Amino acid sequence: MKNRKLLPISIAVVLVLACLLYFVLPPGPDNPSGAPEAHEDRTPTCAVEKQAVVSDPQTITVKPGERIQAAIDRARPGDTVLILPGTYNEGVVVKRNNITLRGQLDGTTRPILDGQKQIGNGVIACGDHFVVENLHVKNYQANGVLTNGPDDVVMRNIFAEDTGEYGLFPVHSKNVLMENNVVTGASDAALYVGQSENAVLRHNEAYGNVTGLEIENTSNALAENNYLHDNTSGLLVFVLPDLARKESSHNKAINNRIIGNNLENFGKPGSIVSMVPPGVGMVLLGPDYTQVTGNEIRDNRSAAIALVSLHTLFSDRATFDVGTEPENNRIYSNMFAHNAYDPHPAAKEFGFPAADIIWDGSGANNTFDQPGATSFPPTLPDSTWSPLAMNAYGKLLGILRKFL
Repeated sequence: MKNRKLLPISIAVVLVLACLLYFVLPPGPDNPSGAPEAHEDRTPTCAVEKQAVVSDPQTITVKPGERIQAAIDRARPGDTVLILPGTYNEGVVVKRNNITLRGQLDGTTRPILDGQKQIGNGVIACGDHFVVENLHVKNYQANGVLTNGPDDVVMRNIFAEDTGEYGLFPVHSKNVLMENNVVTGASDAALYVGQSENAVLRHNEAYGNVTGLEIENTSNALAENNYLHDNTSGLLVFVLPDLARKESSHNKAINNRIIGNNLENFGKPGSIVSMVPPGVGMVLLGPDYTQVTGNEIRDNRSAAIALVSLHTLFSDRATFDVGTEPENNRIYSNMFAHNAYDPHPAAKEFGFPAADIIWDGSGANNTFDQPGATSFPPTLPDSTWSPLAMNAYGKLLGILRKFL
């Protein structure tokens, strides 16, 4: 009889210990849970024509009425193609290394590449050490300026206007610099760096796009001193499934102005970016080791910053070929003002109340040092919390989220 009385107590002790262990033990590794799904990569490619860099680089000048592509085809590695002011109705492809494509400025006037909505891409380049600058690129169907595969890319002082899905679009690239550009009218991202590493995006302006600036499946990117305003969302740091590169880590968003990004989403139906609700200044979707500091984020109707798991955006998907949880991200010392004042219906569908900072409780070791900011949940872990406390709190939020 005595042993029978002790049995329920023993079970209770075991359950209590199991609960304590669950909350005390750190979460397991954020590993992929399945294979990639079918994905159509429509990004244009070109084959590099390998030639030695010349010892006597020259400048080939293109005048109005002449074709830029003809000059590019003549250019040897190390040469510069100089485009005089005028309008050029063509798209160009650069297949050689060490080519500079430069517009000659006449005051503030730049040469214009105008696709007249009849041409897919303005500029495609695949050669290493590629520089493109001082151009006005407009009215293309797909992309303004795209690089696929090169090492050492510079995109500078370009005005890209109504160029299709992307304005400036380096992908599978290394050591990228994008500076002093202005982009408007992109139905996906104005300034984008994807599946790349070592990128600097600084002193750019993006307005009137679905996304102002996007860092996707990329590591060691710095977005600094950009002005991102009047887009659907200002700045995105994403890790997405079904791509060749499987991580987005060690990126920084510093000293950007992210203001009034409340434009209705006009992204292509079915695209990932079409799922982004209007009015969120910055969205961090599953990245690791992101540093967000010194940014001025204001007048965004739905939220200043959202840090969420891929499961929040892809709620119907069962498996992923990437880690889904944001880990080791630091959000601190940003300036917030007049955000979350009238959340868009698309933002409300995710079930979060209005707040400057929205976190779905996912991931591990994420800290928020933003005194005075409103948030969901009302209490956020900061840099003073121990790893044990952050771990336990995150797990508790995960449990609550399933039942709310």
